[in-house]
Amino acid sequence: MLVLQLMPVLQTALLVLFVFIASFEFFYNWGLLALCFAAGLLGGGVYVNAFTRIAVDIGKGRRQETALSIVSIADSCGVMFADVAGLFIQSCLYEKHGIDGAKVTCPF
Repeated sequence: MLVLQLMPVLQTALLVLFVFIASFEFFYNWGLLALCFAAGLLGGGVYVNAFTRIAVDIGKGRRQETALSIVSIADSCGVMFADVAGLFIQSCLYEKHGIDGAKVTCPF
């Protein structure tokens, strides 16, 4: 369970690192793709392991189906929240670098 809790923390650390890199433009090479690949693996690992834990830890029946349904909805809501947050992060980065074309305005 500790590993399952650690993976989103690592994803958040990678998000902060990516925003920092995009803000200050100090690390642009092919090695950045390895970090993106790692972020994708962490996301997939959380997804698979969370559903596996639910399937194994909760006995078969209505409780398991309800839990899996709730987690599926929560996962979709989390993806939607991340997409909206990404729009605002992108607009702040566009503003910092003087790029036009952001769909929303930076709140900071």
